[in-house]
Amino acid sequence: MPYVRVSIAKPRKGEEARLEELMRKLSDLSSQQAGCIESWVLRPHDSSGEIARIAVYESEQIAESAANSTSFMALRSEIHLIAEPGHTERAFFSV
Repeated sequence: MPYVRVSIAKPRKGEEARLEELMRKLSDLSSQQAGCIESWVLRPHDSSGEIARIAVYESEQIAESAANSTSFMALRSEIHLIAEPGHTERAFFSV
């Protein structure tokens, strides 16, 4: 059963390019993990400035293993430093 991770963040002023770069690095790292089906970085049609990342994994266990790697945690730490408070991290199972 596929497992989906969704991250949505709004950059602090002046950090727009850096946030997009870090989200792309996370997406690329996700794509390289065994069991990652697909990963994307997205922008909304509105002017919110948010950047989203969606990754689809074969299972929750595979997603958790990837998310707890040193590389993932380092990138996520950087994102938290440059994103506005309220960064969203969600996970979903297919039904």
